[in-house]
Amino acid sequence: MKIKMILLLTCLATLLGANSIFSYQGLPMANYGYDVYSVGMGSSGSADFFRINTNYTNPAVATNINKVIFSTSLAFGYQWYESENNSYRDDGLTFPYFTFAFPINNHKFGFSFNTYLSGNLESSVDKSWEDQQGNSYNFVETSKISSNIYRADIFYAYKNPIVNFGIAGNYYLGHRTSYWETEFEEELLNNKYESEKEFKNPGLTVGLSKKWDKISVGLSYAIKTDLNGEYSFKYNHEPYEDIIGEDSKLFTVPARYNASLTYKINEKYKTSCDLIWEEWDSISDNYHNSYQLSLGVAYDPLSGYGEWYEQIPLRAGGYVRKLPFNSVNGEEIWEQSLSFGTSIPLRTPGKKIDLAAQYTDRGKISENQYRDKNLMFHIGITGFDIFKKRYKKIAPREIPKPDKKNEF
Repeated sequence: MKIKMILLLTCLATLLGANSIFSYQGLPMANYGYDVYSVGMGSSGSADFFRINTNYTNPAVATNINKVIFSTSLAFGYQWYESENNSYRDDGLTFPYFTFAFPINNHKFGFSFNTYLSGNLESSVDKSWEDQQGNSYNFVETSKISSNIYRADIFYAYKNPIVNFGIAGNYYLGHRTSYWETEFEEELLNNKYESEKEFKNPGLTVGLSKKWDKISVGLSYAIKTDLNGEYSFKYNHEPYEDIIGEDSKLFTVPARYNASLTYKINEKYKTSCDLIWEEWDSISDNYHNSYQLSLGVAYDPLSGYGEWYEQIPLRAGGYVRKLPFNSVNGEEIWEQSLSFGTSIPLRTPGKKIDLAAQYTDRGKISENQYRDKNLMFHIGITGFDIFKKRYKKIAPREIPKPDKKNEF
């Protein structure tokens, strides 16, 4: 029970977000630490060195900073769940990430926190039951799944003329709670059951990065990590709670490989491509390897040149992702996403507000029996060197003294 308070605080950060109709089969939502700039570029550009990049999933990317950098975001929008005969819309709100980094010469240090994997869903249905005497009872059956794994990183990166190197100590913590309830018109028949897994453990990520004149690349590897914790079962009658297992392996985070390439076409245009590969098949026969392939383009004009509409930065892109588990009928689940983004520069150099709109489509009714869609709007803040004094806009100057009057 040691991490319950931490889980409570981190759960507040997810609020209503990270929902999917496939949550009963696994953890369908994945957050790979992309900042809002990258989200608007199709979730690509994790090793983009031609901007202020705050995606530290590859810790070697931190070598691109030269001052204290803070970054966070807010995502909100709508989610639709569909089956062959029904559909439902829900609202969502989440804080996807928080990062903080600072340099000491060629040494870079920092901290990041984000939701890594998640799957949350609640459903209710009206039912009836008849006993042996022929009496009929109406009741509402409610099922709920709440699954979230968070990742906190403390990272170090070293800027080297040959190749940049980075290493991060990861700490995963999370829970998976299954809840089932029947609510009859007669309260004496009501039942509630809840199974809860709470788990945590440290991990490790290493990364490399390199920038040339028009190309930047990044490679990273996160080790496979077993998460240990406590498994309990609760119900609304004595003894009310059973501790089934303590300090046992309850979940395994798969090994993950990340490769990223950004090519600067000219002073205004660039393109990025990312590949993420996760080895889920080494965990269980119920899983298979998962990957995500992203591609994006960006238009970053020089500030102060051209007409006002030529100075607006624009980004677009998309990705395809294969989920690590199958749907209830045994078919593979695929996820596609398209996104668009822009930025609002602030007065101080290096400070800006990034905006992105992202549409995601997961599963097909014809193949998976279910489908969910998301339309999310992202607002990100980057910059704000809180340790740096404000510039004086007026230079020191001498106050002129009046000329002495001629004496007669």
